[in-house]
Amino acid sequence: MRTLSLILLIALSTHGLQAQDTLSSTESYHLFNPTPREKMRGFSIDRPDVTESPMTVDAGHFQFEGDLIKWAGEEQGKGVQTINVMNGLYKMGLTHSWDIHVGVELYNIYQDSEGNTQDKGYGSTTIRLKHNFWGNDGEGETALGVIPYITFTPDNEIVYGVGFPFGYALSNKLGLGLQSQFDFIPAGPDGRDVSFFQTIVIGGPLVGNLDFYVEAFGAWTPGSQIFTANGGLIYNASENVKIDIATNQGLNKESPTRVYLGLSFRI
Repeated sequence: MRTLSLILLIALSTHGLQAQDTLSSTESYHLFNPTPREKMRGFSIDRPDVTESPMTVDAGHFQFEGDLIKWAGEEQGKGVQTINVMNGLYKMGLTHSWDIHVGVELYNIYQDSEGNTQDKGYGSTTIRLKHNFWGNDGEGETALGVIPYITFTPDNEIVYGVGFPFGYALSNKLGLGLQSQFDFIPAGPDGRDVSFFQTIVIGGPLVGNLDFYVEAFGAWTPGSQIFTANGGLIYNASENVKIDIATNQGLNKESPTRVYLGLSFRI
């Protein structure tokens, strides 16, 4: 049953790649016929907030988004700790409205609550697809996407799910984002639990080349609830480079607290 569910998830996600309608001049670009640089969309990234962008990477272009370093502490920062170094998302634009992502947790240090190292090394690998239904080019006030994914953990377990990022332009400067996501996580030898999370974020320009965001996050799994208040700053170093610093503050005992520094660029 688990294998069948996984096959159906990937099949449904890739079906749209084969169903091409009559394309406009910008939509005719693809992996082997890249979008000209002068026709590229504005630089949109999925980090550092939890809420991801419904926009995809331009066809034939590469984009990197990752944590240079991240510290996370369970139980509002008082429990088990993890230090992540160069955990990144490597993206490639496939068509006008599809891209593919490979997430790599390159190096991780796992510590107990007193800071003693318990383990270290490579973490999980994630493969994702993103499809934009509308709003990819900034037309209209809204945008909607879908992100199915599959993750392979160091414990040889498989987690998969699907997220639905939505964007709404509140004004010329402020934007609102929402994301609902369902995750199917291992629970015993033959079962899976369903986890759900919901986010809401508001952000936009702050001063000069500096942007800001504030976000609320809630996740529900059987027997557990996690709530965090998130926020961060994004420095637009150029049209194709962004640097961010951000935090997730746990609001209840079960919730983690995180602080991270990140880099994003596209070519």
